[in-house]
Amino acid sequence: MRVHASALNPADYKVIAGELKFVNARNYPLVLGYDFSGKIEKTGAEVSAYKVGDEVFGFIPYDPIKRRGAFGEMVVARVSEIAAKPSTVSHLQAAAAATAGTTALQGMTDTGHLANGKSILITGASGGVGSIAVWIANNKGANVTAVGSGAGLEQARKFGAKRLIDRKNGNVFSSEFGPYDLVFDAAASYRWRQWSTLLSRQGTYVTTLPSLTFAADKLASFFSTTTAKFFRVKPRHADLEQLGKWLSSGLEVPIDSVISPDKIAVGLERLKDGQVFGKIVVDIKNGL
Repeated sequence: MRVHASALNPADYKVIAGELKFVNARNYPLVLGYDFSGKIEKTGAEVSAYKVGDEVFGFIPYDPIKRRGAFGEMVVARVSEIAAKPSTVSHLQAAAAATAGTTALQGMTDTGHLANGKSILITGASGGVGSIAVWIANNKGANVTAVGSGAGLEQARKFGAKRLIDRKNGNVFSSEFGPYDLVFDAAASYRWRQWSTLLSRQGTYVTTLPSLTFAADKLASFFSTTTAKFFRVKPRHADLEQLGKWLSSGLEVPIDSVISPDKIAVGLERLKDGQVFGKIVVDIKNGL
């Protein structure tokens, strides 16, 4: 597939730093990049669902044997890792939504069992995963509380959050808005033990990043009526297809900036320093 656009994710700079050895092969030269949107140039002999010229989007799985990367002109993808890109959606938007949107969807529904009428708190409202999570949760009829700051909170309000907590100027752990049926820690900035008293009976805390502290909290949660969970996002055609439908019917991923491939290193530094609102997208087609 010829890549038209890609997007930056925290996993990219964490792989470079050696922090996430389980999401990328340790082969060199190291090819980074997970999200992609582009046009099919060749298909395998057994592929019937797509043809040359089809525009698709998706992402490469986080896997210790991963040797592919989306920060290039071409990428090989499996059918399960892609979905048709709606004609009304730009390659930039599709690439921005792939990993972040799927993470939000799988974290809240598959792992967190989000349902209509449930109360959910979402952290990281300024980030790609958190901002999309607010939109999806509201779309599913949940009562949403968003944690963030500045423009991220304003975006969360536009996406349907009923309650906003400013992490810089407010008490994030205030009982004013709880209890919550689900705390989706999109920012992976907190711990279950910090939220356990604010969770409803049988409530769930879901994080996007494993750690030693999470392991300790998981053990402690066995003696509680609440649950601590971690999940690893996986590319799944049905989820990407759903994202495509949402993108064509109202979901618009906040894009912080659009950069050329030669600015990826600078973009990753900004992402690492927490200077980003939404997603940084790489314009591969026009930037090379």
